[in-house]
Amino acid sequence: IDLTSMRDGESTTVPTYAAITARSFHTGIVNVLMMDGGVRTVSNNLDLGVWRAIGTRAGGEAKSLD
Repeated sequence: IDLTSMRDGESTTVPTYAAITARSFHTGIVNVLMMDGGVRTVSNNLDLGVWRAIGTRAGGEAKSLD
C-alpha cells in the first residue's frame, strides 16, 4: 500500500492511500527495490506467488526473481 504518493490522485494535500502495484515505463520489465538496498530488474510477467513470497517478512519462501 502506497501511503505517501500523490501521483495517483489529483489532490496535493490529501493522500489517496491507494494500493500501487509494481510498474515501469520500460516495456516488459519492472525495477524492484529490495529491502537490502539492492535494485533488481524483473519481468512484469512474474508469477503472483513469487510476488507474494518476496513481499513477506517470514523469509522462508525460496523464490527466484529470474
